[in-house]
Amino acid sequence: MTLPDILKADHTGEAAALVKKYYTKLYRHDLPQTGSRFDDWADGGDRADVANSLTADDVLAVSFLSVQVPATAAIGLLETSALKVQGLLEQIPTDLDLASVSSEEYAALLGPNSPANDLWRLLRGSESYRCGIGPTTASKIMARKRPRLIPIFDSVVGPLMGHPKAKGQWKTWHSVLTDGSGLPARLRAIKEESGIDQAISDLRTMDVVLWMHGKELGMEPADDSFSDD
Repeated sequence: MTLPDILKADHTGEAAALVKKYYTKLYRHDLPQTGSRFDDWADGGDRADVANSLTADDVLAVSFLSVQVPATAAIGLLETSALKVQGLLEQIPTDLDLASVSSEEYAALLGPNSPANDLWRLLRGSESYRCGIGPTTASKIMARKRPRLIPIFDSVVGPLMGHPKAKGQWKTWHSVLTDGSGLPARLRAIKEESGIDQAISDLRTMDVVLWMHGKELGMEPADDSFSDD
């Protein structure tokens, strides 16, 4: 795919300004937008003592990104399927960046038979039973737990990356981060130039740049649907 111009080298300053705006602009009651707290709420979803379990703080943090985990799904994930979620998270590394995943490692980590894909399918539900989580919400839960490895997908960021639907999106993100164009270093430069204090991952920097850029283009978020991934 062709990388959006906003992520190319000659737009680094513009991209950094978007990240700064996202995390520092104040709105009503002198508060930043809620999405700025997704990353560090309760010290993050990937901190050592909670990295392999889905918590109520994770569910709350996801709501900061304008999606809701339905009550029945929350009960299922936090109680009924808690051990299954834990077992899958234990197999997904917390200290690995998507850009560092080699082509040879990709299938085991993110391919169709990987623990990450099994967790995605669990969050999304089977054809016979849907627990109420669409692809956007599922991606935000996974990004909360593995912010360095799993990108966020939504109706603004996805199309900018050539994905109106979620299917195949991890492979696309991986491709642009490992194609030798220098995107990972550029994302770190964008974050540094933004001057924000939040310790966000390269993937989150990329997500924020694309989200803010899409909004400036007039793109609007759509409801999180159950359409095919």
